[in-house]
Amino acid sequence: MTIYVVANKKGGIGKSTTAVQLVTGLALKGRRVWAVDGDKDQTSMLLALTIRMNSGLPGIAASELSDGATQRAQVRLQAADFDDVVIAVGARASGSLRAALSVADVLLIPFAPRSFDVWAFENMVNLVREVQEMRDFKVLAFLNKADAAGQDNERAIADVAQYGYEIAAVTIGDRKSLSHASAAGMHVSEFKGADQAVRREVADLLEAAINLASN
Repeated sequence: MTIYVVANKKGGIGKSTTAVQLVTGLALKGRRVWAVDGDKDQTSMLLALTIRMNSGLPGIAASELSDGATQRAQVRLQAADFDDVVIAVGARASGSLRAALSVADVLLIPFAPRSFDVWAFENMVNLVREVQEMRDFKVLAFLNKADAAGQDNERAIADVAQYGYEIAAVTIGDRKSLSHASAAGMHVSEFKGADQAVRREVADLLEAAINLASN
């Protein structure tokens, strides 16, 4: 059983989209997945998975656990009933984020090729290192909302690499089809509007996360 956390202290970075793709991707592999939405102000993942169920697609267990202490206690109590747990945490939910990291096996940190996003990464790193002193977990950073061309992608990766965490070889492009699929609670492979490129990127990110968890 693996507990994945998708988080970044910077807003608008694609955390909910990533979490939905991770949850649905694991479920499509036949794994029993529990989605935990840790953002009481914007329960995007929970809403998306509710839309999924209402559309007739196979449902996925999901809960809103935004109170840090409650989240930590419930995840510890119920995680063994599932193959995987995916916790998505909002940018402002500091208590929920600390609680999620305290039970995490793998932390996924999306970052975008924008100066403000890269600068904000240091704030996330400081918190991660603080929590890692008490509980060790693996970290995978990846470039999200990547530009189709230009040097900003490479610069962002180089800037984040200095912190010493593993960076996924795959980058996720800034595509509307990915956002639309996630808002509907669908994996990109289930979404007719998603092309092969984005399907391959999301599949590669999922495999990178699974491989990190198993090593």
